[in-house]
Amino acid sequence: MTFDAVEMDRDLRKRGNKQGADLFQWSVLLLLTAFSLYMFLWEYANPYSDLHIHARIASEFDFGNLRSITSRLAYPLWHLAVAVLYQVGIPLNWAAALICVACKAVAFLLMRRYLLVMTGGRVSGTLVTLSALLLSIVTNLYIPGVNYGVYRNFGSPMVWHNPTQLAVIVTMFLSVPYLMHCWYYFQERSRSDGAAAILPWRKVLTLATLLMLSLSAKPTFIQALIPAAAAFFLWQWIRHPKNSRYFLQIILAFLPAVGYFLLQYLYYTGVVVPYTSGVEIGATLQSTWQAIRNMLMMCAFPLFALVAIREKGMFRDHTLVMALLIALFAMLEAMFFRETGLRINHGNFNWASMSAALLLWVVVMPKFFLAIGDYQAQRAALREQAKAGVIPSAVLAGSQRALSLRSAGFLISFMLLVWHLYSSLFYLYFLLTTNNAF
Repeated sequence: MTFDAVEMDRDLRKRGNKQGADLFQWSVLLLLTAFSLYMFLWEYANPYSDLHIHARIASEFDFGNLRSITSRLAYPLWHLAVAVLYQVGIPLNWAAALICVACKAVAFLLMRRYLLVMTGGRVSGTLVTLSALLLSIVTNLYIPGVNYGVYRNFGSPMVWHNPTQLAVIVTMFLSVPYLMHCWYYFQERSRSDGAAAILPWRKVLTLATLLMLSLSAKPTFIQALIPAAAAFFLWQWIRHPKNSRYFLQIILAFLPAVGYFLLQYLYYTGVVVPYTSGVEIGATLQSTWQAIRNMLMMCAFPLFALVAIREKGMFRDHTLVMALLIALFAMLEAMFFRETGLRINHGNFNWASMSAALLLWVVVMPKFFLAIGDYQAQRAALREQAKAGVIPSAVLAGSQRALSLRSAGFLISFMLLVWHLYSSLFYLYFLLTTNNAF
């Protein structure tokens, strides 16, 4: 069995995927885009919102003067798209909202496709679509008396106010599956080619391009991806010392992104431009607790679902391993790094945790669905064996206890899922009724 989402997607398309596009999917997408357009226009109307501020920056771009772009921003992808629409005559609020809606729609389609591919058609298209819809609005857990505003000081896997985060989510769901495709490609080839297993250079170039694209949207996710990938591939290099050429190719693919990231870091620490901020390094008890607490609240469902699933060979899916590593390094980043100066309240070292949380949601959800299906099949098979009298009573009792424990784990996971859904809807209610930007 392969866990290569890119390869599985190709196989599904070759087989003529009948669940790839249906009326319900497009109806939900239309509903999501219409509501998102309303939300983003509403966000823009608040002059203190991130969306309004970033849109104003984009409106000042002059394509005839490159310095008007490079002197203001180190991650221009979203702003360039808005600037293009604005300069062809679309009002700034609509230009900003339309690009945000496009990011939201593409993210929905990418998440839905991943869920569909990784469940291999064993889950209904309707459930897959509804799950992608939930992922498009999911927030951390709302706990009355603790986080009335839901997002503030806690973070969220999906946000409405920050346009560059919407853009980086799209690039994240392009770059991570392709990075893991490059690993699974090596695994498959090394079984037959041994030390000769290397990547085609087109894959190296594609990976490098996707990583640079993600950085051009926002550097925060790559901040966690670079150390996570370094740890993962270093361990694999130790395990496969004869395949150094492959691992050097991976390093080569990351080099442009590392260089661009360092340039962005210099930009924000005052080396490249004067209008910037500083960075303070060092963990405190408060920063450590907040980083762990925030990840637990953002990922209560996927983290507990992993405990409920707990099956042999679960971590053979190295995409799951990578997602957990990214979450770990994102938490460490939030613990150890803080901004000072002009950006002291911007929280840029917390954004990686939010991206990592959403990635973990998407990676775990199909495993949860498949585990429930396997549980139902095991329970039905055990009932048949008990009726036929072909299983010893002691074995039957032990199997029933194991299934009951597994059922309790699924029930708690589902309750957490419902809690996340309620929190997501409450957050929208909170925003619209309080006129709060986030």
